[in-house]
Amino acid sequence: MVVGILSNNRNYYPVCVHGILATGAVVSALNPAYEPNEIAHALKLSKPSHILVEAELIPRLVIALQLTPELAEKLTLHVWDSDKPEPGVHEALNIESIIQHGSADFEPASLPRGTTGTRLAFICFRSGTSGLVKGVRLSHRNVVANIFQQSQGLRGMFTPEIVLALIVPFFHVLGLVGFSCQYVCQGAPIVAFRRFQLRPLLEAVKKHRITHINVVPPIALEFLRNPIASEGDYSSLQCLINAAAPLSQRQADELSGRLGCAVVSWYGMTEASPSIASQREDEARIPGTIGRLLPGIEMRVLDEYGADAQVGEFVIRGPNVMQGYVHDVEKLDDPMTQDDFLRTGDIGYVDEKGYLFLVDRAKEMIKVKGQQVAPAELESILMTHPLVNDAAVCGTYDEHGTSEMPVAYVTTDVQDLRDQQRLKSDLLMHVHAQVARYKQLKGGVHIIPQIPRNPSGKILRRLLPAKLGQGVSQPAGGINSPSVPAKL
Repeated sequence: MVVGILSNNRNYYPVCVHGILATGAVVSALNPAYEPNEIAHALKLSKPSHILVEAELIPRLVIALQLTPELAEKLTLHVWDSDKPEPGVHEALNIESIIQHGSADFEPASLPRGTTGTRLAFICFRSGTSGLVKGVRLSHRNVVANIFQQSQGLRGMFTPEIVLALIVPFFHVLGLVGFSCQYVCQGAPIVAFRRFQLRPLLEAVKKHRITHINVVPPIALEFLRNPIASEGDYSSLQCLINAAAPLSQRQADELSGRLGCAVVSWYGMTEASPSIASQREDEARIPGTIGRLLPGIEMRVLDEYGADAQVGEFVIRGPNVMQGYVHDVEKLDDPMTQDDFLRTGDIGYVDEKGYLFLVDRAKEMIKVKGQQVAPAELESILMTHPLVNDAAVCGTYDEHGTSEMPVAYVTTDVQDLRDQQRLKSDLLMHVHAQVARYKQLKGGVHIIPQIPRNPSGKILRRLLPAKLGQGVSQPAGGINSPSVPAKL
């Protein structure tokens, strides 16, 4: 049996998750920001027989069920925190009442010996930067293995003495499996937030003496850009854990200085249940690394031909690697190698001390006359300029359509058009002085109002003007003028 959850963050969310697992059922958490067609797609993948839904999300869910009538007739809806069922449509589910009338004699379902490797615990939805989401099948063994891997690899970061501010949504694998399972197992208290707002977070840090905050880049940068951040009492804060997308070294250093705590990176993916590597607090001063590989995980670095390389794609193998994708019977999108390593899609390298460094995503590498250029490298250089607030780089074809070239987009507080033009010229010189000729921004530099990112902070390069074929402001130094057309 699969039980879906469609809700924003609330204290009862992890309670219900562990309750569902205790019955032997499978948890499938849906993004409350999904539109009806996206909910319908997720339901087709997970095929739940029951859904716990927040009252304010019922209208969207009802429309989604109209799009999936074959599922609707077999589905029971339970409305969270409701005393009165809506006749003919929904059953009420008052959690407080259920707890008060619960039995102390309840025995959790026991899994038959030897089945934990195959028995499903979660169906998580992997949000990609393009296309429909995929359902990722995680077994009990996958999740339990990753809990032990994190406990051993991050000694001291998971103890009953810490207090975690959980801002990542519970539906996300990091909140659902990574934090709620890991911290609950270690007895660490969690202060959960329905949604991120800086002032309530600052008040909670002071009130609950929060020691650790999990963030994604858009939230982390609020501490630098929002004036009310200066009002915070950060005396209890020990660590900021950044996940989902990298911060620049400049941003990490500024955050550490302002908050007076360590800023560390976490690396993982839904298919890895989810943790692969992370920095410990005592490793925060090692610039650029995402930490060391967690215990029990094997990793190779492969070039585009599948041979071992100094710099290449990270591929991993271990007990935390997923069972596979839902309904991918023919393995049409199989990320596994022939020897059962999971392709992460991330390009990077490992130094002599075992620290991992990310270079970029394999699919986002720009191919310039046979040479590969990592957008993240150019973005990190752009971000070192004091007048740049945010930056993104992608590839666009040259005027002959024969080779790609890097094109940059930045945001800035500079408003005067002449000053903007000078800034773009300065940025070209700033970058070109630090990179090989083939990495230069031959597509130019453009100033745009906002860099498109998903809620986790990952750059949506497919929505950059060069990919959309949109005209933008006069570039500095580009051969495509006044706009950079897309020929992809």
